[in-house]
Amino acid sequence: MTLIVGIKCSDGIVVGADGAATLGEMGQRTVQQPVRKLSILSHKVIIGVSGKVGLGQRIIERVGDLYSEGKLAGKKSGAAMSLLRAAIWPDISGELQAAREAQQVVGQIALASAISHTIVALPLDRQFSLIYFNQQAAPEEATEDLPFIAIGSGQPTADPFLAFIKRIFWPTGLPSLEMGIFSTFWTLQHSIETNPGGVANPKQIMVLEKDGKDFKARELADEEVEEHYEAVSAAESTLKDFKTLTRASLTPPTSPPLPEPPE
Repeated sequence: MTLIVGIKCSDGIVVGADGAATLGEMGQRTVQQPVRKLSILSHKVIIGVSGKVGLGQRIIERVGDLYSEGKLAGKKSGAAMSLLRAAIWPDISGELQAAREAQQVVGQIALASAISHTIVALPLDRQFSLIYFNQQAAPEEATEDLPFIAIGSGQPTADPFLAFIKRIFWPTGLPSLEMGIFSTFWTLQHSIETNPGGVANPKQIMVLEKDGKDFKARELADEEVEEHYEAVSAAESTLKDFKTLTRASLTPPTSPPLPEPPE
């Protein structure tokens, strides 16, 4: 069970994840353990994969090799997405093929165990790029119109909440990196508090940002994450106060009693 969120910002990219791994086999959950779901590759690439851990490890390795060998250097997003898909598809298709064969023995659960989704944040052609790969490794890049991505079992909770945050805080254009961090944290917090299970603390948040003329990926320190916890608490308190203010504004003023008509 997983939730990974990515937001394309005007001055960078934010990627955040919950920290719960649910162990088990054949659809039977055994135990939940804390785990890190995001990785930084070559100091400039952030990647997160939902699905089976073993398949995710191979996808991360393929993306890391492609970037470190310079095969994405100078490539625009379209060409880079094709190269990335070609690199990760053999592992994904191998799992899907094996699952189809196993399905004859263990049923539909075999196919479910082969499904993965991937988020990659990286610099391409001197620009920030946030790319999503679905279960077929089909790529899609985040844009100004569709700047956020959520993957994993927490997606049904996260998507509507991200849309709500976007409508309120950054209805037009891309958010700033600081607003992207706040939005990512609040979405993770909301999903952890409302998800029926499998999405839990600790949170992990990373950013891809400019470092002088270069790019740098880094993980937020605990104290940076704590600042956004306080900001979310303040936002929720403001909403609670707004409820009181709204009730007062809707209450009609008390009118003085009408005088008795003369006899």
